[in-house]
This record gives sequence, structure tokens and C-alpha cells, in this order.
Amino acid sequence: MMLRWQMEPAIDALAQLSDSVEAALRRHGVSGEQVSRTRLIVEELACNTLEHGHLRRAPLPVDVIVHLLHDALVLEFHDSGPAFDPRSAPVPDLDADIAERPIGGLGLHLVQQLADRLDYRHDAGRNVVRIVLLQPADPPLQESPA
Repeated sequence: MMLRWQMEPAIDALAQLSDSVEAALRRHGVSGEQVSRTRLIVEELACNTLEHGHLRRAPLPVDVIVHLLHDALVLEFHDSGPAFDPRSAPVPDLDADIAERPIGGLGLHLVQQLADRLDYRHDAGRNVVRIVLLQPADPPLQESPA
């Protein structure tokens, strides 16, 4: 099953997008953990697009596509900002004193940590980030005492 949203590149559209994604995933029986992971990823990618991607270009809508598979949730995020591969972002030094750390980078680090797989391509002038979130395995059945 495929679900699709389009967000105008405006900060006030972000909450509506996040709420719509969350509500649709819950309606389709997606686990609470997957819903939370997906919402955080959508919010972070959308914020980065609004903050960095549309400053230098005529803004086009952001497209968010979710494919619900039997063993995974696949999220595609399409934007028209300058080409940027989120996998190329430097890993933040989480052990450094917060006052000495450069601003930024934590959100993309979080996205990479939440994703089971993250792919990127630049296609027809648009960034396409593809994230796979595997369904959590069912806990093993407890044996009843004999």
C-alpha cells in the first residue's frame, strides 16, 4: 500500500504534515514504535528542507511517500532544494562539551540512527531520500512451565 502527502514549503505546514502522516499510519495499524520513528524522521527532513533547501531556490512542494510492506515501512522524501546527500553529513562528536560543538548535525544523525537503511539520489532536479524501517520482530513466545 502506498500513502502520499504533499507539503507546501512553509513552516506552518510542518505540523499538519506530521499529524497527517501519524494519523494515517495509525489508521493502517502501524505499530506505535514505527509511527514515532517515522514522525521524527519526517519532521527532521522537512525542517532541514525548509531551513536549508529552499533558501536559494524557488520553492516547490515537498512530497512524502510511504510504502507499507509486510516486513517494512519505506519512506521517500522528495524536495527541490540544492543537491544534498544526508549520508555525507559529518557525524557529530556526542562526547564533546556542548559549548564546544558546532551547531547542527544532530537531527541528521538521529535520522541515520533511526533508519535501518538510508539511500539518497538526485533525480530530475530533486533530492530523493529513501529510508527503510524494518518491522520489529515479534517477541519470542514464552514457554509455559510443565
